[in-house]
Amino acid sequence: MESSPVEPHEQMRARDVNRVARGEQAPRPSHEPGSIKEAPVVPGPPTIREVDLVTAPADPRFPTTNQTRHCYTRYIEYHKCIQAKGKGAPECEKFARYYRSLCPSEWIQKWNEQRELGIFPGPL
Repeated sequence: MESSPVEPHEQMRARDVNRVARGEQAPRPSHEPGSIKEAPVVPGPPTIREVDLVTAPADPRFPTTNQTRHCYTRYIEYHKCIQAKGKGAPECEKFARYYRSLCPSEWIQKWNEQRELGIFPGPL
């Protein structure tokens, strides 16, 4: 059986590994000392104004984990509020935060389109 020729650096590597395993030699670094440069500093994205994300509070009308009805109800409450008090009323903003935290954005887009077309299936 023929043995394949072993390169000198492979023999040295095997010997070094064994010496490290026996504790006779410290492991060699994977690079030459002084050959690694510091990573360049890359400026991060511009700071964005922090927004407090607060979800809707617990509501005893919706005790289950499925929050579909809760989302729908908060959406309707918001739109009833702005009809009664006008757009931008501070007391309506809490309902807007609630439905935006509960409802998927796809639903909100669909409902907004339905309201614009006058075919929204809710009591507005």
